[in-house]
Amino acid sequence: MRPRPPASLSRAAALKFASIPLAALLASPAAPARAVIGESILPGYLQADDKSWDVTLPAAWKASTADMRAEPEHRFHLRAERSSGAAASLDVFVDVAKGKQFLSDLGKVDEVGRRYAERFGTVQRAAAVPGPVRGSTYYEYEFAGSTTTTRAKLTVYQSRLYMLLLTLPSSAPAEVLAEADAISSSFKAFPVNMFCLAASNGGTAPTPGTCY
Repeated sequence: MRPRPPASLSRAAALKFASIPLAALLASPAAPARAVIGESILPGYLQADDKSWDVTLPAAWKASTADMRAEPEHRFHLRAERSSGAAASLDVFVDVAKGKQFLSDLGKVDEVGRRYAERFGTVQRAAAVPGPVRGSTYYEYEFAGSTTTTRAKLTVYQSRLYMLLLTLPSSAPAEVLAEADAISSSFKAFPVNMFCLAASNGGTAPTPGTCY
């Protein structure tokens, strides 16, 4: 069972995660290293090279992105798919959100949901939920399309929009729904120090040791 993060965590503790080489992101760690908020890193754990976000994929899911910085219109874009059985996919986007420092700057949860409904379908669920880092909040949505269900989880830090999208069959089996729940729960974003942010926003991986 995935360990539960502490209900309240200081900003300093949230930034005390040691550097993980990008090449090692898809590998299972030899020992239970510690993740940003004090939980054990599991197989399938993926982290951005600037440590601003991370997500953990279940065993049935595989990342298909060779370079998360390859698309200039996004700070990061991660793709992953379910490798067998029911078709399901994941996208994580990190985009510029000019002038937005907090999630509330996007608007209220229902207002934001209505904007995304134009793209994903009817809003079935909209909620503002607390994140694992003290004071953090995420908007979570479920949208019903003609043949698919889209789940979204998003937050804002430092003029960046962090968004996870899960695309599932409308009649997805319980196993796939449980995997989607686990992926969404594992997705976390974090503020980073100013030197790391400046280097990362320049479009390249920050120098090791810059981000902490």
